[in-house]
Amino acid sequence: MEQSGERFYLIPKEGTSIEMNLVAEGIRKFAILSQLLANGKLTPETTLFWDEPEANLNPALLRKLAAILAELARQGFQIILATHSMSLLKAFHILSRQKDAKALPIKYFGLNARQGEATTVVTTDNFEYLPDVVALEVELEQADDLEEIFAREDRQFHADNRGEE
Repeated sequence: MEQSGERFYLIPKEGTSIEMNLVAEGIRKFAILSQLLANGKLTPETTLFWDEPEANLNPALLRKLAAILAELARQGFQIILATHSMSLLKAFHILSRQKDAKALPIKYFGLNARQGEATTVVTTDNFEYLPDVVALEVELEQADDLEEIFAREDRQFHADNRGEE
């Protein structure tokens, strides 16, 4: 990334520079993170607060972002994220359990609110133990719904094509 006046440009390995406002938002996230590191605004003495870093990232880029953030955390950077993404939680959990890597200092915080009760905060180093993970519940329900649809469509396909075998 390069700055010219008040404008920022992405400089690809080949080709011409592209003004950042024309670059996909997911790619801009990587460029901004790079710029914060390059200009010294993000250091182990500062804290990165990031709300839903997974937004506008495809699964492959989400995994790359998780790996970069995990490496920064291993180097002593303080990073606080808010997410609803099971994919991001899974990526961090996998990265935190790598055998040959330095331990990943990770904590998960879950907010739980029940009608008429105060919100409680649960902290753990294993997101599997967070109660009431709405994203997990929805993902499991969606997987069940999809499996049911596939089974119904498979039965219908075989019923429609019995005579063709």
